[in-house]
Amino acid sequence: MEIKEPYDRYLMMLGLSLLSSVFISDGPFLDVVGVTLLFTFAYWEGNYQIVSFARIKFPLFEDSQKRIRIQGGMALIYTVSVGLLLGFLLKWFDLAPERPDYYKSLVIQGLIITAIISMIYETVYYFQLWKESLLESERLKKNQARLQFESLKNQVNPHFLFNSLNTLSALIPVDPVRAERFVQEFAKNYRYVLEVKDKSFVPLEVELEFVRSYCYLQKIRFEDQLIISEDIDSSGKSYYIPPLILQNLVENAIKHNSISEKHPLHIQIQLVGDILQVKNRIQARQGIVDSTKTGLKNIRERMKLVSNRVPEFYEKDGYFFAEIPLVLGE
Repeated sequence: MEIKEPYDRYLMMLGLSLLSSVFISDGPFLDVVGVTLLFTFAYWEGNYQIVSFARIKFPLFEDSQKRIRIQGGMALIYTVSVGLLLGFLLKWFDLAPERPDYYKSLVIQGLIITAIISMIYETVYYFQLWKESLLESERLKKNQARLQFESLKNQVNPHFLFNSLNTLSALIPVDPVRAERFVQEFAKNYRYVLEVKDKSFVPLEVELEFVRSYCYLQKIRFEDQLIISEDIDSSGKSYYIPPLILQNLVENAIKHNSISEKHPLHIQIQLVGDILQVKNRIQARQGIVDSTKTGLKNIRERMKLVSNRVPEFYEKDGYFFAEIPLVLGE
């Protein structure tokens, strides 16, 4: 039958007390065992609580050094104080041996026991955290790879390719110059996708340049019915953003809203502090929109992997808002 806490701890206390008593010859063996067990229990149980407190206060693998320092300082103060207190009590009841170095030996014995206890618990906990950290790191890598794959898959959306090629086909006979520019911007789109496929962040300026190229392709199709405006001041040069997120937001706005001469779609991109805000008036399309319903969810998950802040998506006063927290570059 498996022994559970706290009984396994108590058995180890008993074993350590018996082992220590074998090497102590101050009085009858049973008396020595009783006194040693008292000290072992006081040292072990107290330090066990200190270890538990330190783990709750500093639970992360990155906090190991801070946890060990705090735990060591508290254990030192506790061990010395308890050793001296129990020593005085034993003297008071005439249970202590008559030795001039009695209190010194109590403190040394207590520190040895404390060191053993702390090393056992901290070593086990450290390797447990280390193992969990490795597993978490692998999980995050897999999630990031999956989400990047989803973003890349969106860029080769057959509907986007079909619409773009149809637009190009119609443009070639009537305006070859614009058709050539269209091909250049189209190629620039896919070159950027290949360049950033393994990156966690890109400069905001670079992502904006890519979105301008993407919007050029869409404006050839929708003409004046699609309006894209930017309000990004010079501070935007200092910020970074996960690649393809801004383009996904613009694509979502185009996909889920009706666009016509009577109701043109105006997408506004602006910098508000360290937040990139994308908003558009809600002009819900009639009928079924071809969507996997995972676009915003993927953006949220990607941000969680690379930042301790998450994006916000909400509707207000007839507008849809997407707010992406940016990362300040070094």
